[in-house]
Amino acid sequence: MSLLQKLEEAVDALATTAASIPGARILPMPDWRSRAAAEGTLRRPIAWRNTVVRTPALRRLHVEYFAIPGEIAVLHACAFPHLDQALPIYGFDVIAGQDRATGCFLDLSPTVPEADPLIAAWADGLEPHRAALGTQRVLPEWTAIFSPRVIAVRPADATAFQAGLDLGAATLRCLLPATRCDPAAMAAAQARYIEGQRRNDRTRRMLAGCIGADIADAFIAECLFPPVPAVEAA
Repeated sequence: MSLLQKLEEAVDALATTAASIPGARILPMPDWRSRAAAEGTLRRPIAWRNTVVRTPALRRLHVEYFAIPGEIAVLHACAFPHLDQALPIYGFDVIAGQDRATGCFLDLSPTVPEADPLIAAWADGLEPHRAALGTQRVLPEWTAIFSPRVIAVRPADATAFQAGLDLGAATLRCLLPATRCDPAAMAAAQARYIEGQRRNDRTRRMLAGCIGADIADAFIAECLFPPVPAVEAA
């Protein structure tokens, strides 16, 4: 089985896991590929699936599969906690070509101080496995939104690639209902994270090359990293 096939299977498994979390509700999402085709901006053959769920702990858990068949495939997953839940932001991305994986990125990113112990426990637990995941990658400046112990590697081989996939799935299971926190502080933290992610122009360029700039911008603003909902007054 090729790395591209393994990655697609991993995305489907992660989406199934997300939808099967107790209390999870699948949120309706537009078919972005069909929209690009209808508007005449679909420039390349692509496979594209987006699953978004809401759970008792997470206001938004997005699992995405995006691929140019035979060339490249991307797993993207991101989870934002409800604004009153003291949890980190989960981010998981894996990029693979036909013969090799080029990146595996995984983090529980800081939000409010009450979430810091979970981040520390997660990072301590993976420390013995970090070296086996691949060669460390240098991250751009906008990634200051991540924790200092973010995983950012180029998997060395198929074993490292699979280890990264397994770790990403296991990390998602850390996000259980937590202690309460200040919604305004959580909203501010999530807004900072979204602002940082939107500065990643590489994502926009890849999408725009396949579906056109307008739909790429709409997807980023409405599905990939939509704005944080307003905090209700007490």
